[in-house]
Amino acid sequence: MLVLGAFIIYIAVRFSEWLGAVGEFAASLPWWIYFVLAGIIFSGYKVILETVEEKKVDQQFIEQEGNIYIRRMEDEKKRRTSSSNKQ
Repeated sequence: MLVLGAFIIYIAVRFSEWLGAVGEFAASLPWWIYFVLAGIIFSGYKVILETVEEKKVDQQFIEQEGNIYIRRMEDEKKRRTSSSNKQ
């Protein structure tokens, strides 16, 4: 996938006339530069995906801990209510 992306970028730069001076500059770059650029783009994409996944996991953990806290508060309330009824 990475190689295909770099190849598509290379072909687009090489054969598009409308890029003008930018195209001429990019076409003069060595072939391995395209792989480096594709790797940077791919790394950024993976960072974004990982960040989204981490936020989901964090949210699930926060909700789980919140439910535990609420359950403890309800148990404490029941305990206090039952102890005040016994007195």
